[in-house]
Amino acid sequence: MKIVFVGSLYAPNGVGGAERTVQTIAEEAVRLGHEVVTISLAPNGKASSAELNGVRAHYVPLANIHFPFGSSTVFKAWRRALWHAIDAYNPWMAARVGRILDQERPDVVQTGNLMGFSAAVWRAARRRGIPVVQMLHDYYMGCANSSMFKNGHNCQRQCGACRVFTWPRRAMSDTPSAVISLSARLLERVTATGMFPHVGEKVVIHGASDLRPSLPEIAPAAVTAGLTVGYLGRLEGTKGLEFMLDGMAQLPQVRVLLAGKGDEAYVHSLQQRYRGATNIEFLGFTKPAELFARIDLLLVPSMWEEPLGRVIYEAYAYGIPSIVTRGGGMPEIVEHGRTGFVVEPGDTAGLATLVRRLASAWDREAFRAACLAKSKEFQVDRLITSYLQVWAHAIASRPGR
Repeated sequence: MKIVFVGSLYAPNGVGGAERTVQTIAEEAVRLGHEVVTISLAPNGKASSAELNGVRAHYVPLANIHFPFGSSTVFKAWRRALWHAIDAYNPWMAARVGRILDQERPDVVQTGNLMGFSAAVWRAARRRGIPVVQMLHDYYMGCANSSMFKNGHNCQRQCGACRVFTWPRRAMSDTPSAVISLSARLLERVTATGMFPHVGEKVVIHGASDLRPSLPEIAPAAVTAGLTVGYLGRLEGTKGLEFMLDGMAQLPQVRVLLAGKGDEAYVHSLQQRYRGATNIEFLGFTKPAELFARIDLLLVPSMWEEPLGRVIYEAYAYGIPSIVTRGGGMPEIVEHGRTGFVVEPGDTAGLATLVRRLASAWDREAFRAACLAKSKEFQVDRLITSYLQVWAHAIASRPGR
């Protein structure tokens, strides 16, 4: 079959978990003999095409007042509102995608993160008789900012502004033939906003990874006595870094490694706040394998309800368990007491108590073996069958078939 993926970013521009997941699925489909095309935004504003590992990639300019990714510029409220108003239903982007669909003539279109494109691309596909499968990576369908997190708190319900900005998505949300979600919690929160009320096929597939279970090669210089915990990801407030570091600062016997980048002012404020904690080290950008070779535990302390947390099952492939916060999709893939632990977000004392206990005694090898076994559940060559079944069902059930 021929599949077109439509999403905000794609390699080499995509740097997040959603983009890596789509790339992993696309390249596995190519390996199995399917034809795969991607359509994503062009950060430089110039239309172009390329071939990456057998995937034909189209990059299209954004028809809106500014590019929403990779900029630290803080725009005025009226400008942000105008951007979201255009993004609510963007016929110019639908037309650009439509021209590529006319050229490629796929059997099925899978849409993902649609910020910049808008749900108008659903209609562009269906007007051409092409079935659509929507994959949920974030909360864009129910939240203009894609996070359902505001003023330091998770939104308990859809706010009035988001209800206005997302009404075109809601009105057209029965267009897809099927919905795939990274987690059950993500699907629950999005459908609670009124999305996809009559879509019969809604399935949960926990991402996809091309990593094979393997123990990291640990350099002698990286081996230290005691417990070493690590964080890998963007350094920002929603990630719960203050909550995590407040707890770890109480445990000088535990080494803490933070890998990742973020807004310079925010990172500097963190470094100043914890400059007296000699056990905390900021590494900056670090390759995942390099961090996993130096830590015993991964900390994923998010305050917002993360849809899943790809870094968790990436760590599993290296035998590294995770401590995650309750909320979002993360607890769905962590077996408490076997492949990691689940704590309450913001519970500094609880986190510190748990890590202190693990620092004194824990069965490291049992956790390592359980994580390596668990990682097999997320391998793309195992999960691709589930994606293929959804696509095939969408093709078979489209009007006229």
